[in-house]
Amino acid sequence: MNGMSAVCLRRRIFVVAFLVAVAFGLSGCLVSTHVLTDDDNGKIEAVDLGDGILIRLSGNASTGFQWERTSPTDLEGSPLEPIEEGSYGSLGSAVGSPGLFSFRYNAIGPGTVTLTFAYRQPGEDEPPVATYTVVIWVR
Repeated sequence: MNGMSAVCLRRRIFVVAFLVAVAFGLSGCLVSTHVLTDDDNGKIEAVDLGDGILIRLSGNASTGFQWERTSPTDLEGSPLEPIEEGSYGSLGSAVGSPGLFSFRYNAIGPGTVTLTFAYRQPGEDEPPVATYTVVIWVR
């Protein structure tokens, strides 16, 4: 092996070793997103600081009903930061197709918070037709 080939080989080994070290170093920094659905009603979800939480609840906006967070009314001082609340996406192309209401949060501090949601028509005084509760524990 000539001198130039040995230098190229050493550089390649160094680059590969560096990339492996960076990958291992960043692996602890990866953020997870915890996806919760209707099936997780009543559960406790443990998440790590910095993780994302996505709650997807089934509904049908064409009926006038929607999911809304009812408790806590304010997340100030809680371990969660709201990113998006109550966006709706239809699961079909036909008018009146059911879909999913999405609520996104980031875990910004340690602690526990109980999130409660109600499925009802906005502005109505009637009790909700469905509720959803989940406890988020940020470690």
